Amino acid sequence: MSPRFNYDSITTYYQKINKIYFSKHFYYIVAGVFLFCVAGLFLYVNYLRDNRDLAQKNMCDAVTQSFAPLPTEINPNFLTQINDCFIPSAAVYGYSLRITSGFRTVAEQNQIYNQGRNDDGDIVTEAPGGRSIHNFGYAADVVDSNHEYNINWKRLAKIGAFCGLEAGDDWDFAHYEYRGGLTTADFVTGSRPSPLMLPCAVMQKRAKDGQPLTLKDLQNCGAPKF
Repeated sequence: MSPRFNYDSITTYYQKINKIYFSKHFYYIVAGVFLFCVAGLFLYVNYLRDNRDLAQKNMCDAVTQSFAPLPTEINPNFLTQINDCFIPSAAVYGYSLRITSGFRTVAEQNQIYNQGRNDDGDIVTEAPGGRSIHNFGYAADVVDSNHEYNINWKRLAKIGAFCGLEAGDDWDFAHYEYRGGLTTADFVTGSRPSPLMLPCAVMQKRAKDGQPLTLKDLQNCGAPKF
């Protein structure tokens, strides 16, 4: 009687061989991918090192193009609109306005921003330095010389709108600015609004002659009753 051939043993043997073979190849593949990545990273680091000066120059150019230089004073056209339209028109209705804050440097804005955060006091602004319209010369805060902040701010906001100015939020009602449809990001990148125009020529004449506006002047300018 011839010996019985054990196919199960042979199958198990080949399965072990295949397992060892493919396991080794799997590790070879993983090791190869790892070495490839290390080599690529090494080449990339050397590329950055060799081109460091060029990269720094490009970065500086990008920053220069993205951020325009800040002004050093309030915008003259905006200030004219405040002095020749807003303040005189408000005076017709009994207000006696004065500017308490106009142009601010970045350092001054940061000092105000830190109030109530890093410094003592209450928070008075949500805009850090370089992100306030004051820094670009298109904002002013006002107060009434006689009644301080105890005035009709809603009516004053309507007078400001007649002069092309935008009043601040409810918690910043003393703030007036001119954006001309631009965002703060637009100002940062160098965009500026179109110049404001006085509602009528008599305002310029009254300011030049040192004379106050009258209710009749405002009516002739097409102003509504505030």
